[in-house]
Amino acid sequence: MDDEDYSIFEEQRAAVEGGWTAMRYHGDEGDRVDGILSFKSIFEINPFEVGGAHAAERRRYNARKAAVIDSLDVKPLLHRPFASLSNGEMRRVLLAKALLKCPERLVVRDPFGGLDPAWRERMLGLSAVIRKTGTELVLEGTMPKGRVFSCAKSASADDVILHPVPHRAGKSKAVVEMRNVNLSFGKRVLFKDFRWTVSEGERWVLRGPNGSGKTTLLALITGDSPLSYAFDIAVFGKRRGKAGVALADQRRHIGVVSAEREAMLGASIKSQLDAALVRTTRLLLLDEPCCDVPADQARLAMKRVARWLDVHPKAAAVCVAHSKAHVPPGFNHQLTLPQA
Repeated sequence: MDDEDYSIFEEQRAAVEGGWTAMRYHGDEGDRVDGILSFKSIFEINPFEVGGAHAAERRRYNARKAAVIDSLDVKPLLHRPFASLSNGEMRRVLLAKALLKCPERLVVRDPFGGLDPAWRERMLGLSAVIRKTGTELVLEGTMPKGRVFSCAKSASADDVILHPVPHRAGKSKAVVEMRNVNLSFGKRVLFKDFRWTVSEGERWVLRGPNGSGKTTLLALITGDSPLSYAFDIAVFGKRRGKAGVALADQRRHIGVVSAEREAMLGASIKSQLDAALVRTTRLLLLDEPCCDVPADQARLAMKRVARWLDVHPKAAAVCVAHSKAHVPPGFNHQLTLPQA
């Protein structure tokens, strides 16, 4: 039997190796998804090859392509550069690529990392769908513990959607102020008249389905996105792009821990926490910090963050996470972005 043992995280790391964490914001650079999922790309066909005995592989590829793309909802991503995709979107494309290689049996390790709650549930039912294409799909991993949050656009008791977000008045100093942010990529509208204020001492959980703009929102704050200069964004009371405001000075006071930094730069969560949890940090940004981290290590990391925040009560913090287990204690504000 033609078996393949497959780790989505390792495939993602290999796919973005040599890149940089802000490359998704640089237009049309890199290969498009439809090219990555083409027959020639998947089977590494030499473009100068004449003829070739690939008829059987092409038949199997053509027979399952529509089903794989539909079941993983990849069609809306086909014309986008791979580098522009979110963490969860990248993983869906890479899983589609593995399935289109037509193995008889595909064992997928860490299948849920980086996926939003709706996609975790969908992934659980994917095996039966894929089996009809001729591949036995085996998922090896643990569903993150805790309640699965809905990504619907209607509010519930545990999932409050604030988009656009009203300005929150308070006595604490604003650490981040975003006003009237309007951001689109082609026909995809990420933010429309978006406003958000994060004040000293506030602890926010940032939620939303894959591709809703969570990492982009953090990149506007850190300055990793060049678009951060196009909007009315103030960090530590100083407007981005204003004369005399140096990005480097602001970033000295921002600590960042992210799954992308681990995938692209090879920086472990421990090394990232060592750099982020320092006395000078006034704003801590956690972007899926425990994605693909073993449960015991994730618990220790979240406890470490909680202890640091207790010692630094004025520090503001924002945590992007799809699982309650990946949110440190004490985060009592929530912002949920709808599907773009």
